[in-house]
Amino acid sequence: MKNYRLGFITFCFFLFSANLHSQHVSDLRINEMLINNVSNYDDEYGRHVPWVEIFNTAYNSVDIGRCYLTNDTTGLAKGTGKEHWYRIPEGDYKTLMPKRSFIIFYLDNAPLYGTFHVNFDPRDANTPNYIALIDPNGRTLIDIFEFPDSLRRTNIHSYGYYEDGVVEILDENNNWISNKGFLDYFTPGSPNKVFAGLTKSQQVSKDDPFGIGLTIISMVTVFIALFFIYLIMKLFAKLVKKKKVAPVVAETNKTIKKTSGKNITNEEVAAIMMGLHLYLEESHEKESEIITIDTPSIHYSPWAQKQFAFKKVQRKR
Repeated sequence: MKNYRLGFITFCFFLFSANLHSQHVSDLRINEMLINNVSNYDDEYGRHVPWVEIFNTAYNSVDIGRCYLTNDTTGLAKGTGKEHWYRIPEGDYKTLMPKRSFIIFYLDNAPLYGTFHVNFDPRDANTPNYIALIDPNGRTLIDIFEFPDSLRRTNIHSYGYYEDGVVEILDENNNWISNKGFLDYFTPGSPNKVFAGLTKSQQVSKDDPFGIGLTIISMVTVFIALFFIYLIMKLFAKLVKKKKVAPVVAETNKTIKKTSGKNITNEEVAAIMMGLHLYLEESHEKESEIITIDTPSIHYSPWAQKQFAFKKVQRKR
């Protein structure tokens, strides 16, 4: 029984140790940095100040609270000099970094502004050209990020790893080289490797520079749409006409057959209905049905005497 308990305790100890190791701050890396921030990324107060980005390389959450950020590692081996370090406050939910996520700290020497504002400023040329991340124990260096002095003067590039958190990569000759340099894009809080692609309009302009294909596609689309509209309207008209006229024609034919005993054609029914429509709607020409009789002043009509219509022929004497 004791052996089972011992085995269970040992298993739990290794599981707990593995969990602590997987969530340890050693997975954190300083990933990108910008010092001469003129108009790039601003803090919650709208100020443009230097910033540094830290990347969680682990696939689980890591709490960066109680760690230290500094640009002066003097006395690190002895655990002294902490008065020049910035201790990241613990208990802030924002310091808990999800897996493969990023966090931004402002290097503005204004720690009273909040959790993410440190107590040093790298814009001073007399300060060292590096930023260090130190373990909460105050003696273990987690990561150190060195940068060139020219970073203090440029405002068009940030400095960081081309691939997030990867310190070195193999070149074509299988030699390990640095993966760090000036980046083409500012990417605070997002991956440094940017896949720049063409917009839809640029892609269309590239594939069809003269617009011939676009014109043909547009015309074909319009004609197809008009053709379908024509078919729908024609079908709708037939259905409406059949629905309205067929019962009336059938009822009229039935009535005529009942009264006259004869079958008539649809054309005859249509003619009768048209006559009824003209009569009921009074669409036909109206006649006064009044005959006017007027007595002429001359009791004879010159037109009635035929002799006046003949030309007299002169006779010789």
